[in-house]
Amino acid sequence: MKKVALLIVIALFAALALGRWMAADSGYVLVIRDDFSLDTTLGFVVLAALLAVVAIVVLTLLGNAAWNVLEPVRATRRWKKAVAARRLRSGLLQLVDGEQEKAERLLVAAGEDGDWPLLAWLLAAEAAQEQENVEASQRYLENASSDRRGQLVAGLMKARFALDDGYPEQARQELKVLADLAPRNKRILRTYAEVLESQKDWPALCALMPRLKRAFGEGKESRRERRAWLALLQETARKPGFNDADSRREELRKLWKDVPVHLKNDPAMVARYTGFLAQLGGGKGALNLVREQLSQQWDDRLPPVLEAIDDMSPDDLLQVLEGWLAERPGNAAVLITAGRVALKARLWGKAQGFFEAAANSSQSATALAELSRLYQALGDTSKAQKAFERRLQQLEGELPALPMPEKSL
Repeated sequence: MKKVALLIVIALFAALALGRWMAADSGYVLVIRDDFSLDTTLGFVVLAALLAVVAIVVLTLLGNAAWNVLEPVRATRRWKKAVAARRLRSGLLQLVDGEQEKAERLLVAAGEDGDWPLLAWLLAAEAAQEQENVEASQRYLENASSDRRGQLVAGLMKARFALDDGYPEQARQELKVLADLAPRNKRILRTYAEVLESQKDWPALCALMPRLKRAFGEGKESRRERRAWLALLQETARKPGFNDADSRREELRKLWKDVPVHLKNDPAMVARYTGFLAQLGGGKGALNLVREQLSQQWDDRLPPVLEAIDDMSPDDLLQVLEGWLAERPGNAAVLITAGRVALKARLWGKAQGFFEAAANSSQSATALAELSRLYQALGDTSKAQKAFERRLQQLEGELPALPMPEKSL
């Protein structure tokens, strides 16, 4: 647009200069040829020349347009494209109406001759897939992927069809190739992540998370990232084939180094890691990490980790737990954990005191169950029955109100 405006301004200035020049002296032109002679002003000759140039340009454009209309090859091509466009519209409508067979025929014809072959081949593949004609569907998608713009969308459709047919591994391989071709394509990355999560391939999903977070932002994929790392910790700790606890513990520690920094401060993540670490004989390291985390932010999911520590003295663990109780008296999570550790130390009276305090402070179902079991083991069946009845009353309070038979019946 700027170039056109500039040319108009230049033409106006040129016309103004030419007009002033002609006004100063109109000039004289004499043309003689045999018996023919013509004399006129120079201005008339210039004007006639300009008009002739404009007429030639206009006639050339009109002649070219007429040739495009009347030339047989182009006319045939235009007719084919118009027919293909009608077939594309009709095929889409037939597909929407559920007439897959008719839609497939129309869309294939549109793909061969139309201006929109990519759309036609994709829709034809959809129609063939709905008829369970996998071979034809794959062929149409190959035709679509031959278009530079169609490679990604055709690959996505292949992956979706593979998932629908019950071949998640095939879909995964297709999506892996697409993710390498288009590392920032959100649709591809999200579908790939969903397939990995459905297959429970946590190492691959955790490796994909940085790309997902770059594409969708830190917050949108945080829940998936947390879920994947929690599952990977559990999978590593319970991996079959590792009968040696030391080997599994070392592998778990190596994995913890790869966990993102922000997740290392997540209480659920710390509880999962330290719990498995304690089960595998790393009680001291688990305790240190729990204490460090609780000093920064208290969370009731962390004290129960001490129940799984068997390579440290229960008396030492009780000292830690009693220190926490001094800061948070009546905390049910700490009281229950202290009661269980006291059982390991065979301190029956102390365990009973912790469980009773937990049951009285929060009516904890776990505390009541532990208390009933301990009373029963101590031979005090009356107290065991009472604790059990309190647990039943608690359960009844959670049940919906429904008609019950009368006691007399």
